[in-house]
Amino acid sequence: MSQKKLWVKVPALICCLFVWTSCSNDDYEAISKPPYETEFSALLKTLDWGTDTCFVYGHKTPDVDAVTSALSYAKLMQLMGYNCKAKVSSAMNRETAYIARVFGFALPELKSSVVPQTRLILTDHSDYAQCVDGAREAVILQKIDHHVEGDIADSGIPFVRREMIGSTNTIIFEMYKEQGIAIDDETARIMLAGIISDTRNLSKTTTQGIDTMALQALTAQLAISPDSVVRLNRGMEDAATDYTGMTDAEIFLSDYKDYEFSGLPLGFGSLVCKQSQMEAFIDRMLAVMPEVMQQKGRQMIVAKIDNMVENTGDDRMARPYVENGTYFIYYGEGTKQLAEAIFGPSLREGVCYTTENLSRKQIVPRIAEEITTN
Repeated sequence: MSQKKLWVKVPALICCLFVWTSCSNDDYEAISKPPYETEFSALLKTLDWGTDTCFVYGHKTPDVDAVTSALSYAKLMQLMGYNCKAKVSSAMNRETAYIARVFGFALPELKSSVVPQTRLILTDHSDYAQCVDGAREAVILQKIDHHVEGDIADSGIPFVRREMIGSTNTIIFEMYKEQGIAIDDETARIMLAGIISDTRNLSKTTTQGIDTMALQALTAQLAISPDSVVRLNRGMEDAATDYTGMTDAEIFLSDYKDYEFSGLPLGFGSLVCKQSQMEAFIDRMLAVMPEVMQQKGRQMIVAKIDNMVENTGDDRMARPYVENGTYFIYYGEGTKQLAEAIFGPSLREGVCYTTENLSRKQIVPRIAEEITTN
């Protein structure tokens, strides 16, 4: 049996496999341990676990999906008999703090670096620039992710599961089901938080059918109504866009990731702003980008800004604003050429716009292709 298992599924195949492997919510809640050895459980026995704790990390500047996927996957490994513990490598954002408080689950402890030969499992990222410090000298045993492959090559890790879907927690939900392991209510709340956040309650363009199935199963288990999910999503959105008391640099870095493409270090922020405030907000972010670039040691700094307009639909009470296009701002040598190759002519210096509602995970592959081929 191979020690390498890479999962990359198209949406239709995801749905088919889910139906094939799934059982009813009542069925899997009754199971506490897998009744038989699976291919995955057999593979885990072959990994070099060492003698100390294996740490499970999401990416730096962790968002809700990064934090909760580390927690839910560490719990799965514990239930399968392995000494794993979730950690975070940097401070968590306000949205994560909000939903942890509402759902009542404990957040991982901060551990900003690891020593050589530490055993690691990575969730929700695939680039060393986003890893805990020391990851290059660590032993990476597994990677569970929903982004394109980064510079942490899949081929160098014993087990990789990477699916291009809305949330890392959806992948982990599948894995609990496939192993026949019950999801306790606390873990269900943790996973649900990650799925709601990273799909914006199933509204993002990266959302797939399997995300919907996972969210519905978890809300059924927890007896949470659709209206309650809407309110949770609204509260999380409000927390994510609450920049009160933050400096402009802190705002820019509130949802930020580092990348390296062909040796070129690039920083990428993800921001949200109401359309009525957009011009002033863009000016502030452009003004702080040189400072951020120096602080982070990047050669290029970019950000996407979701353009939020007033919702005039029937659901406006639940969601007063909806996304309408994406602004893309840039700073640094070569960024104008890069931005315009992807989005077309700039609106003004440092600013491009597209009518597409794009997530960072959709823009990053375009940036990587443009940099590596030019």
